[in-house]
Amino acid sequence: MSELADNMAAAIRAGEALPKMPAGLDLEAAYAIQKDVVAAVSGGAVAGLKAGMTAAAGQRQFGLTHPLIGSLYTAGHLASGATFAAAPGVSLECEIGIVVDAHGAPKTAGPVIEVPRMAFADAEDRNGANLTACNIAADRYIVGDQQPLRDSYGDVQITLTRDGETVCSAPASDALGGPQAALAWMLAEARTRGLAIEDDMLLITGACGGIHPAEPGYYVADYGDLGSVEFTVT
Repeated sequence: MSELADNMAAAIRAGEALPKMPAGLDLEAAYAIQKDVVAAVSGGAVAGLKAGMTAAAGQRQFGLTHPLIGSLYTAGHLASGATFAAAPGVSLECEIGIVVDAHGAPKTAGPVIEVPRMAFADAEDRNGANLTACNIAADRYIVGDQQPLRDSYGDVQITLTRDGETVCSAPASDALGGPQAALAWMLAEARTRGLAIEDDMLLITGACGGIHPAEPGYYVADYGDLGSVEFTVT
């Protein structure tokens, strides 16, 4: 599978469509490929981890019954105010990101907009194992201001607007029951999958309010008293 991983990594780096995926790939093999893909794309520069497919509806579409875990590329980090181009497969997700220490204990938390890119060349390749292998479409992510982790996020409502029009609105507890529960799942899954936890890693905990195409416009993600993230898609 090393040739497949190398070809996938080359496509990810170039922003191109992924190669045709082999039939019948199972989840264990997919996670092994994912490690090779991440290493080839990042050169070992991993900034953290991401939870994916946290919503039941998305899981059903990809033939899954559980979430997935992947890695964040250091080169994918963007700050509020970023500008990037729309492209096929590029999407937006409102998330809570948690910075942890080497033991997985939370240090801070705050708004993160993930900008994944789903790049399957063949619609038949859109399944859970193949999504796992390509590192759950990881690409870029916009990191907002960080604060101490709260005991509860039940009162935090996240609203994403484009040119003043609402794209989505959802509670911060929308993904895996909230940031604390999502963090616990991610740390347990990271141990299961042999993914290292290092000091100052960022763990993004899943989409709140669904996944939305990155259409051109000026966006504001309002997280209430957690702050906001602004960006432009051209």
